[in-house]
Amino acid sequence: MAIQPAPGIQARITTIATSVPAITATSDEVWDAVGKVRGRRMPRPAGLEGARTRYFAEPLSSLMTPRSQSRQTDAYLEHGRVLARRVCCEALDRGGVDRSDIGLVIGVSCTGVVLPSLDAELIPILGLDPVVARLPITELGCGGGIAGLARALDYVRAYPDRAVLLFAVELPSLTFQADDHSVDNLVAAMVFGDGAGAAVVRAAEAPAGCLVDECGTALVPGGARHLGYELRDGGLRVVLSRELPRVVEQHLGRAVGSFLSRAGLTLADVDLVAAHPGGPRIFDAVERALGLRPEALRTSRQVFDDYGNASSAGIFFVLDALRRREATGRVLAIAFGPGLSIELALLRLSP
Repeated sequence: MAIQPAPGIQARITTIATSVPAITATSDEVWDAVGKVRGRRMPRPAGLEGARTRYFAEPLSSLMTPRSQSRQTDAYLEHGRVLARRVCCEALDRGGVDRSDIGLVIGVSCTGVVLPSLDAELIPILGLDPVVARLPITELGCGGGIAGLARALDYVRAYPDRAVLLFAVELPSLTFQADDHSVDNLVAAMVFGDGAGAAVVRAAEAPAGCLVDECGTALVPGGARHLGYELRDGGLRVVLSRELPRVVEQHLGRAVGSFLSRAGLTLADVDLVAAHPGGPRIFDAVERALGLRPEALRTSRQVFDDYGNASSAGIFFVLDALRRREATGRVLAIAFGPGLSIELALLRLSP
């Protein structure tokens, strides 16, 4: 028998935490390093000018060196374990969460391929009950953070006396392919940065904080070729189509309109938009598709400048930035994943 959600149950993100590795570089330094690998200076990709900050698990000299899939996996485990533990501990400790309340751990990551997933090692380290449910998510890429939030919402509605620990850890820098001279690989080197995010989600005891009202997804037909990773000899190779912004602009408005209408709302009822920090061309496409004012994505653009695109963890950085700004109102969160999937969440921020 299917479990029916308890009537009137609302979910709340009680805490959000983010973390980055210690090594920093500007996007100018990244591009210079890529040029040395290519053996020549190259014109910067349009829209990616400026000395933005990026955080990496390893120095650029190491990242630009060809590595086998085995070396990539070793590096992913070494650095991913540290980031995942740090960000989960911070999320749990900051909110004073009783470890026995956690009934589900959702771990999101697409930049490393390991079985068991990182959550299996984390559960005993964090002092969680060994019977806690696990849900690893890999193939939803940059959209995995919001997709994980959707699964957390489902769980809390079904089990309002339990809480969810949701985390995303991504190390896209480790996937850089020194021998891949494609535009996809070069743009990815400029766009992505390493990072992790985590949140604790539980039933809301009062209509305050960050409430999660609804989540949804829409799959763009024929969109699979525009975004993702392919596991090839030498590791993961990024797929980042130059047509992606056009596809986003073409399909996002319809997806958002349908999603909001199911909640009895229109875009006019939305106060803030938290867009996944996918890069300037993606931001521009979102603004055009939804008819947003230039300042509507100010926080998302600032997160991209400060951290880059941390894949599935990126949306945590945007939501955390809104929290630190003490922003209030109804928030539409948007992210894009392989498929092409459009992942959406409707949140309410209040003091």
